[in-house]
Amino acid sequence: MSLLSDPTVHEALVSLLILAGSYFAARLLSYAFGRVLTSAAKRSVSTLDDRLVVAVKKPVTYALFLVGCYAAVHRSPLPESWTRRIDQALFVLSVVLITLAVVRAYAIFIEWYTTHSPAAAATGSHAPFGPLLSKVGRAIIALLAMITILQHLGVNVASLVVSLGVGSLAVGLAAQDTLANLFAGFTLTLDQPFRVGERIQLTTGEVGDVEAIGIRSTRLRTTDETIVVVPNSVLVKDRLVNLSRPTRRLAVRVELNVPYGTDLDKAKSLLAAATAASAHVDPDQAPSVVVTQLADGGVGLRLGFQARDYTEAHLARSEVLEAVYKSFAESGIEAPSPAMRIISGEVKT
Repeated sequence: MSLLSDPTVHEALVSLLILAGSYFAARLLSYAFGRVLTSAAKRSVSTLDDRLVVAVKKPVTYALFLVGCYAAVHRSPLPESWTRRIDQALFVLSVVLITLAVVRAYAIFIEWYTTHSPAAAATGSHAPFGPLLSKVGRAIIALLAMITILQHLGVNVASLVVSLGVGSLAVGLAAQDTLANLFAGFTLTLDQPFRVGERIQLTTGEVGDVEAIGIRSTRLRTTDETIVVVPNSVLVKDRLVNLSRPTRRLAVRVELNVPYGTDLDKAKSLLAAATAASAHVDPDQAPSVVVTQLADGGVGLRLGFQARDYTEAHLARSEVLEAVYKSFAESGIEAPSPAMRIISGEVKT
């Protein structure tokens, strides 16, 4: 009786042949998989496809080989206890390989989305959240993989989930301010009430250009060249004015009084003409002059015009006021004197 006629030896040789065949088949399929995806990625403008192909190529190859290992083990004449243990090991390896591929693909996608995607290029506010999103996502993927493995091995994961829930609650209560700023940062990124480079005005009256939208806070550079750090939760709850939208033009108002008896038509004409003296005033937007009040000190007038850019509003206002002063002086229009009334021997101003 030959050795090959022994059923045990025959089954063992068949298992070895399946194992070897699965290895070469996995290599062949991996090569074909890589060629097809690489050629498809080259036709794409984005580099995201190329990086994803490199990231998942090896895990896919090893996963195909594990399929052959599974078939070979169940064909081999091994004891049932050994087969069960090898099955568990193969399952663990499979989950690890799948997790590795998903983690790599997720990290590459997040890095691309926060730095090179059209959304990141348009807003410029996604980059600070890239590392955080990558770490949190990979931790969640790894945790799900661990729970899957433990559940397959017969470990009761219910107590583990409860412990994690209690621990998360304790951490959340201890760091509620930090978490509030964190979620507020996500809200600012998604809602985009302002973007990096735009000028905003806070409820406290501070005006500044947005330099960076971070995880915990937002940095503003004021017109005094100082940095103001504002927690994200404050920006989400409080009202603010975005001076950069819908356009960079900014409405400027000038309040002044003229004495009674002044030719109002002439005064209004001089005020409107004074806006032409500043190159920082938008010439396409006609100025407006209205009477606001009849006070003791004279007739109140309000001149309104549009500065071409919010960064030039103060300069435009200064130049217009200078032109108003010169034109009023040439026309003989003087500033009104404070009115005084004498009541019961007391001087009232």
